[in-house]
Amino acid sequence: MDTLNTNTILLIIFVGVTALAFILQLVLLFFLYKAIERSSSRMESIANRIEERATPVLASALAILEESQPKIGEITSNLAEASATLRAHVAGVAEATSEIVERARAQAARLDELVHSTVDRVSETTDFLQNKVIMPVRRVQAIVSAVSAGVGFLRRNRARQKGPQLATADDEEMFI
Repeated sequence: MDTLNTNTILLIIFVGVTALAFILQLVLLFFLYKAIERSSSRMESIANRIEERATPVLASALAILEESQPKIGEITSNLAEASATLRAHVAGVAEATSEIVERARAQAARLDELVHSTVDRVSETTDFLQNKVIMPVRRVQAIVSAVSAGVGFLRRNRARQKGPQLATADDEEMFI
């Protein structure tokens, strides 16, 4: 009987501790419920204030968006047109630039050919003048110089041979 009593007492103590733990959990859950309820009411009041303040701002933003939507569409279409026009002009400029560059290259080649042909002609003309004009003129000048030197030599020789007679005749003519 003693064991039964001990078991019963232990069972009663166990049930009492369990009931006490259950009541303690119930109290904790109640306080947790109240804290969550207070937080929830605060959150609702904050949400209401935000909603009250945000509603006019959102309405204004919506009105602005609705008002500017056609303008934004027009701006977008204008940008698309400007972009297409710009592409066309850039393509035209690129084509004109390539044509100008090609013409400049052709003109540079022509100019190079002209310079080379002019240099060749100047060289040919210089050679021609050197060989056909200057050298014969030098030869003729040399011949003339030689003839002149020969004539001068002959005159001096004659003057020496006639020297004393010419000198007295000249002196007499001066005397008169």
